[in-house]
Amino acid sequence: MVASADHLAKGARLDRKVLLVVTDGEDNASRDTLEQCVRSLQDLNGPTVYTIGILGDDREAHRAKRALTALAFQTGGVAFFPKDMSEVDNISRQVAHDIRNQYTIGYKPADPNRPGYRSVRVEAHAAGYKKLVVRTRSGYYAGQERAAK
Repeated sequence: MVASADHLAKGARLDRKVLLVVTDGEDNASRDTLEQCVRSLQDLNGPTVYTIGILGDDREAHRAKRALTALAFQTGGVAFFPKDMSEVDNISRQVAHDIRNQYTIGYKPADPNRPGYRSVRVEAHAAGYKKLVVRTRSGYYAGQERAAK
């Protein structure tokens, strides 16, 4: 994922970047921990990550589900866990719809020189709507060229 995000950061023509990760949840070749991966994605002002975890019912699957959920949440994406392969096509359409219906917002921090991690929380309210859902990155590291989306 880090290599893919790096590739997108160097060569993408558009600002908005997305990774769709379809996995069995088995991490058998990573050099980085989940935390290092998330930090790298945040340092690169990386893509929104959507995950589709086709997992089993064992203890490793539970750990994989936590990791995929955290990765998606912290990058502003969504984690999906279909019961079987027949749901993957519908989930893919849902992700495509989600990508086409996003907005980008920005802000300027009160103290732009303060280093470190900055949490981001966005709420939306509109007359006539009870609960609007907003997904955003959970935060960013100061010093990035652009604020978290």
